[in-house]
Amino acid sequence: MEEPILFISSPPVYFTEIVEVKETFLEESTSVFVPNRTDRIIDQVIARQLNYFSQPVNQFRTLVFHLSNGEKVVGKVDEVMGSDVKIKSANQFIMINGNDINTITIANGI
Repeated sequence: MEEPILFISSPPVYFTEIVEVKETFLEESTSVFVPNRTDRIIDQVIARQLNYFSQPVNQFRTLVFHLSNGEKVVGKVDEVMGSDVKIKSANQFIMINGNDINTITIANGI
């Protein structure tokens, strides 16, 4: 038997039947969320204090909120939503604008 002069090895070829697979594509969102910077508390000290007192660990403290119109609101910070602050005072909830708060102090003896 005579050997071939040039032997080219090729990979084996297999025929496979293609089964049509119905794929459902989920749409991806390419939108970018840009927070609204106009609805925020301008005074950074007040904003940090409200963030601190709105944490569940610190919500037991009764605070006095001194407002820019001279009024005082006594209560606990329940939630801060943008520039709105939800305060639980006695047995009611009061919504005030965080930009109207001049200072926050801890209520002693209340």
